[in-house]
Amino acid sequence: MKFCSRRVIGTFTIAFFVVASFLAIAPKVDAAKKKVMKFSHNQPPRPNAIWQAAATTFQNFLRIHSKGKLDTKIFPASQLGWDRQVAKKVKMGSVQMQLVVLNNLSQFDQRLDILTLPFMIGSFEGAHKVLNSDIANKLMTDFRKKTGIRMLALIAGAFRNMMNSKHPINKPSDLGDLKMRIAKNPIMIGTYKSLGGSTIGMKGSELYSALSTGAVDGHDGGTAWAYGMKFHEVAKHMAVTMHQLVSGSLIINEKYYQKLPKNLQAAVQKAARDTAAWSNKYCQAQHDYAISEFKKAGLKITNPNLAPFQNAVAPVYKQFADRVGGMALIKKVQEMGK
Repeated sequence: MKFCSRRVIGTFTIAFFVVASFLAIAPKVDAAKKKVMKFSHNQPPRPNAIWQAAATTFQNFLRIHSKGKLDTKIFPASQLGWDRQVAKKVKMGSVQMQLVVLNNLSQFDQRLDILTLPFMIGSFEGAHKVLNSDIANKLMTDFRKKTGIRMLALIAGAFRNMMNSKHPINKPSDLGDLKMRIAKNPIMIGTYKSLGGSTIGMKGSELYSALSTGAVDGHDGGTAWAYGMKFHEVAKHMAVTMHQLVSGSLIINEKYYQKLPKNLQAAVQKAARDTAAWSNKYCQAQHDYAISEFKKAGLKITNPNLAPFQNAVAPVYKQFADRVGGMALIKKVQEMGK
């Protein structure tokens, strides 16, 4: 077993025993008095799925910090609808909580797309700095005021890389004959256009079949997600470009949150902070583990020189600068996120 796999399992083991020992002595709460929140995310209910792991970790921390008075019912695998649909339900209050990538929240506030721009963050260490910075806190505060959705914490879920079934990607021109599935965000579309690539939008649940039949040649996705979805079974090559951080946020309907007693508000906040701290370490371990498993499975992995890719996407920054807060802010985040 690889080291990173032991580290992931060890983290789960420690968390399990901490939660189990607390819950064993926690006071019993009348089920009729306990508040239960609907919690949605889009990943399958498997332990190695990052959002599922984060959701169950939040659930356990919430039970601890609320002393059993507040709980969640987790709806994985988009059972309550696709991300953008559920985010609207959180805004309206029919779903209380969600764990969702930021590019699916920018429908409400385009300034969040600053973290969707390519090559903004170059490492998990840089991601932790940015996601815990004053810049991130202001984005979260402004988002709450504008939307009525409270962002409780930000999570560095994964870095996007390029996987395909035809040939290695070592320079932007290698994308020219590839049809790549991407999330249909305007910035991501603009990124591939600047690189000379052809893109198509498609649900993640449909991608394995599309890759296996050749309906698409490749995809742009987070490493751990790609491993969990077993895309390495239907692809041959992966370029480690880490061209975009997949940032997620724990969100809650603000009106629901404000109606909670102060002690339960504090429990929600502490559970979110503890979950983010745990998840950010877990996500890095999962990234490392997925890369090692890809290699063992025979996926041909390359580490291209990123300078030509970074130069090619320079026009994207200018195109979307006004949307996300200006070039000065873009450069500040890039410097912080190295």
